[in-house]
Amino acid sequence: MDYKEINPQIEYYINRRSTPNWIIEDATTHFIDLSYFSSGKALYKVNGEYYEVNQGDLICIPQGSRRSATTDANNPMESFAINFQLYDIKGNDVELPFPLISHIGFSEELLSLYNELTLVWLKKSPGFEIKARALLLMILHHYFKRFYYKINVRNIDSRIQKSIRYILSNLHKPIEVEELATIAGVTTAYFGTLFKKYTGSSVKDYMNKMKISNAENILISGEFSVKDAAYKCGFEDIYYFSKLFKKIKGYPPSKILLDKKMTELAVPAPNSTNESSRSL
Repeated sequence: MDYKEINPQIEYYINRRSTPNWIIEDATTHFIDLSYFSSGKALYKVNGEYYEVNQGDLICIPQGSRRSATTDANNPMESFAINFQLYDIKGNDVELPFPLISHIGFSEELLSLYNELTLVWLKKSPGFEIKARALLLMILHHYFKRFYYKINVRNIDSRIQKSIRYILSNLHKPIEVEELATIAGVTTAYFGTLFKKYTGSSVKDYMNKMKISNAENILISGEFSVKDAAYKCGFEDIYYFSKLFKKIKGYPPSKILLDKKMTELAVPAPNSTNESSRSL
């Protein structure tokens, strides 16, 4: 199925810090139990099978499962546990395509999302349900990348994350590698090696792809010319911009504006049919 329009509804969320005698009583779940373990050990029993979970593990227990659990008294577990319903756009139940248990490891991005969800859930400001649902979708997207889209998920170095945020905030101007290395606090040579390790791309190629994707998005709006889009993405030479755009996207930037114009011409003006009928 297409998971792009899933709609999660959170019933309960907790950053669980278990005591040595913590247990989950044996019962059938009427929700999906998605729990990420940040430390300690626990033993889960799901549908008659036992599963040991450790730090960095994720357990995804489908709705309608028989579940119970205990923790290791000498090493009590800590986890982020979300109990929720999952529907498609038509309101039908959806099952997650995740294994029952898997090892995720440490992820700064994931912990940041869970910590923000904890704050939102406990603070319960007006409309918190919307933000909590959005954060859960971001968490699910992290897992979808790994289990469904089969993307090689790396725990990106915080220095590289910082430089990427800077790139995305400054797509409108030229950026030098030396500038990014300074932000990351490393030498230029080491920064290039580190960046490629975590992104699989050179700094220059990464920046060009982001800038061209940004230009594509600008052109799709129909509000700017090719020249405007080039300048807005830090390119002074429009011919180089057009050549690079075609190399990365496979078509020239002018095609976007042409296609948009053709689409607009093909759409009848409002009330044109009625006016034609009246004239007859």
